[in-house]
Amino acid sequence: MTTATSQPRTPAAIDWPKLSLPGIGADTAVLVTGGAGAIGYRVAEAFLALGARVAIMGRSASTMDDAAQRLGHAGRVLALMGDISKAEDDRRVVAAVVAAWGRLDVLVQSAAIGDGGPTLDALTPEAIDAVLGTNVKGLMLMAQAAAVPMRAQRRGKIVNVGSVAGYRAHAGRLLYATSKSALQHLTRQLAVELSPHGINVNGVSPGQTPTRLKTFLDAAGGQPEAQATVSGPAAYERIPLRRRGVLDDYVGPIVFLASDLADYLSGIDIPAEGGIMATG
Repeated sequence: MTTATSQPRTPAAIDWPKLSLPGIGADTAVLVTGGAGAIGYRVAEAFLALGARVAIMGRSASTMDDAAQRLGHAGRVLALMGDISKAEDDRRVVAAVVAAWGRLDVLVQSAAIGDGGPTLDALTPEAIDAVLGTNVKGLMLMAQAAAVPMRAQRRGKIVNVGSVAGYRAHAGRLLYATSKSALQHLTRQLAVELSPHGINVNGVSPGQTPTRLKTFLDAAGGQPEAQATVSGPAAYERIPLRRRGVLDDYVGPIVFLASDLADYLSGIDIPAEGGIMATG
């Protein structure tokens, strides 16, 4: 019987090379924005293990090159520098993927930044522009760029990575939570516009994650997300599954939505949060 003092179960990592999913294979071209971040990098690893070709995008050339070297799989990985909030960068990156592989099948929008926790009184125009520019405007512009080859193919999958913060209001999350709430509606709007062209648009909203999100104050190409340290049972007691999420808890739904198993899903967001939203 589960009690409030139950210890969390340590999940096993998914053994991606042993899996096979319909619609993901050697002919699949994937673009992952925020590809050097914790979730984005693990997404890239999963698609590569499934046999796909993967391009990763980020704002620092050195960071992207380092991530590509760690990923390995020579010939199946592209490291592309670009700022998702700039339309010209998005178009250039998509064009590079199509030039290399002749198509773009999957776009995973994992690029995001935090807000540093400003209150309303401490809010600045610079913070608003930075957070909404990446987390909303950037994803909209990249979807616009990716939709061009996907429309031509009459097929494509777009998966937006949100946050359960978009479902709830919390002190200190003014900008970030607002951006993620907007992203959930953007997913629905894009689904309505792009689904008639054979493009599925869905989202995954992670709950508590094992890493710290960069804020708009962090320089591009700075240190990767630091491992979060949360001590004591309070870190997981409120979560029905009695543990915080690990990266594969979020990558699994993302890869599922990119596969043929999700061909009849469009405009949905999957909260991957251990059941916390069911508690009210």
